Amino acid sequence: MIRLVATDLDGTFWDSDLTVPRAHLGAVHELERRGVEVMAATSRRRRVVAHHLGRVGLAPSAVVLDGAMGVDLADGRRFHDAAFSVDAAGRVLEQFRRHGIEPCVYVDEAEVDVVVASQPSTSAAHLAYLGPITRTGDLDETVATPGVYSFSVTGRPRTELLPLGEDLARTGTEPLLFFEADYGGWTLLVAPPAVTKWNGILSHAARRGIAIDEILAVGDGDNDIEMLTRAGTAVGVRGGTERALAVADHRIDGPSSNGWAAIVDLLDS
Repeated sequence: MIRLVATDLDGTFWDSDLTVPRAHLGAVHELERRGVEVMAATSRRRRVVAHHLGRVGLAPSAVVLDGAMGVDLADGRRFHDAAFSVDAAGRVLEQFRRHGIEPCVYVDEAEVDVVVASQPSTSAAHLAYLGPITRTGDLDETVATPGVYSFSVTGRPRTELLPLGEDLARTGTEPLLFFEADYGGWTLLVAPPAVTKWNGILSHAARRGIAIDEILAVGDGDNDIEMLTRAGTAVGVRGGTERALAVADHRIDGPSSNGWAAIVDLLDS
């Protein structure tokens, strides 16, 4: 019996416009009616997830920043927190700078989610997207303060970011390199050591008394592979990465085809 559906958002629950299809919203309500909880597991920031899900009346528990934080969106309570230590954050910033890159630093301040240097290396389109939840500041001062959850840079050549990712991996952090067409280049995300979506999901499941075989995970990307592999049931999204689809027990269509709504049918099969 499935008691928890842990779902990725981008390319899975919503499309690039971050709008929840009506059919998906109906499926969530039907699952809730059956006593099945739906939670989000995403690389996005808490504020973004709360805003876009809140537009359709949803405020689930969510694992955000690829597992660095778990929060109940309804009341803001944390159930999982895996920020960098001050020393580790300092070492990551040092590695970025050795490669001539000024990263975005993800924090959880009252008014902003991201701190950037006066001349950040991320793309102009990414900065425009981040908009008002970003402030310019001293990155050395930022990483010297507890509460750094991840680093990123977007819209750069792969040849530039791959060596940096390899260097970071040797330090025990969790770098993820992938192409983003919207930003015209490659993105490098860096999470604290051993931080994954799955660890955040486990923290939530433990407090609910939910067993692993009662969890269904839905995702389309390489950062979803662990939760797809470890959950009792794995659902991949057509159009996702080959590695994610390879570990899926079932496949659904993407959000443009209302594919997530098929989760209800899977539970009936």
